[in-house]
Amino acid sequence: MTLDDRFPCQRCAACCSLVGETALGKSLALPDGSCKHLNKQTNLCSIYDHRPAFCRVDEYYEKNCASTMSRDEFHRQNLACCEMLRSRLGEQQKR
Repeated sequence: MTLDDRFPCQRCAACCSLVGETALGKSLALPDGSCKHLNKQTNLCSIYDHRPAFCRVDEYYEKNCASTMSRDEFHRQNLACCEMLRSRLGEQQKR
């Protein structure tokens, strides 16, 4: 896999801010739904090198989805989720 093949994460932390809304992320969530490992000052993961498998998009693809869909399709689906999460986060921040 080349750098061009990797998931184009924008590092917006929307997925980390709303991790409690996912089945895989509930165990990492604080009461506000954000990940307990999200540094809210920097918007970065405090355990990035040791983050859970489901946070590692490309590794998750290789282990769980490579036999059922293409990497491009997996990235498209993840990008659609990113857009939805960014929108939901923006709505929450307006309140």
